[in-house]
Amino acid sequence: MKKHMHKYFFLIVGFVFSLAASAQYPGYKAVTDVASFKQQFAAAAQKTQSIKSDFVQEKNLSMLSEKITSKGKFYFKKENLVRMEYTSPFQYLMIMNGSTVYIKDGQKENKISTKSNKLFQQINKITVDCIQGTALDNKDFTMKVFESGQNYLVELTPTSKNLKDFFKNIDMTIAKKDFSVSKIDMLEPSGDNTAISFVNKEMNTNLPDALFTIK
Repeated sequence: MKKHMHKYFFLIVGFVFSLAASAQYPGYKAVTDVASFKQQFAAAAQKTQSIKSDFVQEKNLSMLSEKITSKGKFYFKKENLVRMEYTSPFQYLMIMNGSTVYIKDGQKENKISTKSNKLFQQINKITVDCIQGTALDNKDFTMKVFESGQNYLVELTPTSKNLKDFFKNIDMTIAKKDFSVSKIDMLEPSGDNTAISFVNKEMNTNLPDALFTIK
């Protein structure tokens, strides 16, 4: 009898957890074999040397009824080279090259060393980790994994005080067909969020180093 009660209890807990996951992420259910998912994701990430894509960024601010939409070009190359080139509705450029971040906003240019700013270093690491598929091993986050028919969804919740001030959690949508990241959604404690979707992706194309050069 006791054995059956335990079995019944775990079934109920599993059912409740499944309902909670469905309510939070409609169309998704909790992944039962997370270790297998991590292994497949890591294997695919290992093969990814470069990514070229368009991106659409949507920012939802609680004080505004309409979302702010930006578009641009995105480039990634191992190791730790990222270029985000905003083309609409404004021109803005960000390059991450190792521990240096270069930002050009109109005529203003700025270089930031992540070595001298731990928070910036953490955010830089998160960005690169999400793109190149190593985010699942980032010790600054706890992780939950869900799946739908076409995608996986990885929920990363910060554990450090610094990151908790900036992020409630970060959700990564990963395409099942090739384990590439198709969307990164950064949710803030205030309720605001920024979602970046990667479209027209080209994997392992030849990208010149000049794209990531910081002068």
